Amino acid sequence: MKCPECKSTHINKNGRKKGKQNYLCVTCGRQFIDCYEQHRGYAQEVKDECLQMYVNGMGFREIERVKGVHHTTIMNWVKQLG
Repeated sequence: MKCPECKSTHINKNGRKKGKQNYLCVTCGRQFIDCYEQHRGYAQEVKDECLQMYVNGMGFREIERVKGVHHTTIMNWVKQLG
């Protein structure tokens, strides 16, 4: 395992947080976890379908019921498009 900051292999365990092992780089002092989870998010297809439904006149909560995407997420997508 290497430090993501300085690529040093001189690291020590540094406790746990939310069930994940923390590590501390002895060289640069950075604290990190061994593996970062990628943000999954929604597929672009789902986003496009929800936005199309909104443009066609469906309400946020109705889209939520049909697609299973939270209505505030859909609102944020609409705001991003401006």
